[in-house]
Amino acid sequence: NDDADNTSAPVSANADAFPVTLTGKFGEATVEAPPVRALPLSPQDADILLSLGVTPIALPVDRQNLAAPNNTGVWPWEEQALKDLGSATPELLQLDAGLGSVTENIVALEPDIIVSTGFWGLDQTSFDQLNPQIPVVHFDTQANGEPWQDSTRKVAEALGIPEKAEEVIAQADASLQEAKQAHPEFEGKTYNAIIGDMGGGQLAVLASDERGIGQFLSSLGLTLSPYATTLPVDPDGRGLLSYENIGDLDADVLVVVSPTGDLEYLTKFEAWNQLPAVQAGAVVSLARNTGRPNAVGFPSALSLDWATDQVAPEIAEAIEKGSAR
Repeated sequence: NDDADNTSAPVSANADAFPVTLTGKFGEATVEAPPVRALPLSPQDADILLSLGVTPIALPVDRQNLAAPNNTGVWPWEEQALKDLGSATPELLQLDAGLGSVTENIVALEPDIIVSTGFWGLDQTSFDQLNPQIPVVHFDTQANGEPWQDSTRKVAEALGIPEKAEEVIAQADASLQEAKQAHPEFEGKTYNAIIGDMGGGQLAVLASDERGIGQFLSSLGLTLSPYATTLPVDPDGRGLLSYENIGDLDADVLVVVSPTGDLEYLTKFEAWNQLPAVQAGAVVSLARNTGRPNAVGFPSALSLDWATDQVAPEIAEAIEKGSAR
């Protein structure tokens, strides 16, 4: 929509807070004055801006989120936030080819701040290239490596609205707390989360409740199965499981990430079909093309609120089926 003015919605930034300097893995970024044209480099960064009341000048997309409902590249919770802000949908910034090949496009958008707490393609070279022209506010250790609350605080500080971050975080926490209280039956129930087929006869499963989907399910009162916590874990909280060990995955609830909701990559194995949870129907499917795995795996205040409404009732139903077994 070329006619729409998609500069960031004005926020009541405190001009006295500038210049502000934020540190990150690749160096310091100094924001000289209240930014008005904010460019996120990952959908999670777009979420953070939208949650803080700021409309991004473009929405970053890659193959995965282009599969968002109706191939719009815009997740449902982002669509709602844009509507709430009275903003038109910003143009899409295609990042599939990596940052190096789109640096020119980024500069052409004339951002006055780049937000990259969740973008895997940011490296020292691209930071050194962009940061002298446009401050790049980014992660401390790795993309999506810090709790979403910390990333929200960092971005809000760069925008000169630190108190807005506290408001947004408190609202999201209250909403999760409410869902937890509404479902006392979740307390102490065990879960396993199957993230996908890694090829070579291996499954990626959640092995740590401190990242993404694990954080979300734990905040609702569920507990990661003791078995999952024995698997070697990578920096993203994933463990690898050989298909011959599928029989070890039983839990009160099984949460499965799949491309379109079809669990064919698991149901072709008899050991999966024999799991008591599967036989009871205590399985919750998170189809990638609905945005659900992104909402909980790359959490933000906006996505968690949406995901809680979507997923909590299905977990409740799965637990009920499981208890009947």
